[in-house]
Amino acid sequence: MIGQINMFGRDMVENAIERIRTFEPPEGYFLAFSGGKDSVVIKALADMAGVKYDAHYQLTSVDPPELVRFVKSFDDVVIDVPRDKDGERITMWNLIPRKMMPPTRLVRYCCQELKESGGDGRFTVTGVRWAESSNRKNNQGEVTIFKADKELAENENFTLTGRGGVILTNDNEDSRKMIDTCYKRRKTVLNPIIDWSDEDVWEFIRTYNVRYCELYDKGYKRLGCVGCPMSSKQDEELNQYPKIKRAYLKAFERMLKARRERGLKTQWENAEQVYDWWIGKATT
Repeated sequence: MIGQINMFGRDMVENAIERIRTFEPPEGYFLAFSGGKDSVVIKALADMAGVKYDAHYQLTSVDPPELVRFVKSFDDVVIDVPRDKDGERITMWNLIPRKMMPPTRLVRYCCQELKESGGDGRFTVTGVRWAESSNRKNNQGEVTIFKADKELAENENFTLTGRGGVILTNDNEDSRKMIDTCYKRRKTVLNPIIDWSDEDVWEFIRTYNVRYCELYDKGYKRLGCVGCPMSSKQDEELNQYPKIKRAYLKAFERMLKARRERGLKTQWENAEQVYDWWIGKATT
């Protein structure tokens, strides 16, 4: 398949494919599939690389219905439902009353509970890119090994980032054996397109005719949970999906009730006030 790669980003595509092939575990990768542009690219690259993987989508309860339909159109994507230790499904609607506060830019408990629970104990492939976040440039590398040890830090073939990210500076056979040893002892995440720009992603999609969610053609730049506090169009998105907006308001009502039952000081009198504060319409 590599021999069929056209002139678009030949080295870039070959490098991504080589990264995926280099670290393929015997049981195959856990491919984190969100339905967004980056995840359709890594899925296509995994197919081009010919590696074994199983793709998983975490059903968050707050993704746009268009995105959920798009994900369901893939026969080989497993839809996982986040659950707590008792087996109860975790949704945004029961998380908010449980946490007794809405998710915010500083306290994004929803990501951990709804999106990051999959892949435990597996070698995971993601579409994380430096271009999506300035923090990732300093904290993540091509491979992220949680709690990377001194053995890696002193090896000349690797550069370690502040939080355990590993950037390969010399991709040779010894390096591969070392990573093979490490990922069997720790949770490891491979980011094969970590250094791609948005333009690279879209050029790949166009060049290889990769299917993508219709929302991008409607002006969306990034896809994710409706109402995410990290979105610059939070209120606009919520008004576009009134059912989800109503679900948030009902969750805020239950949250206020939980806070009162706990005797916690609360600055809001009703769900509407919580909503206005949450989207930045009110300062108190």
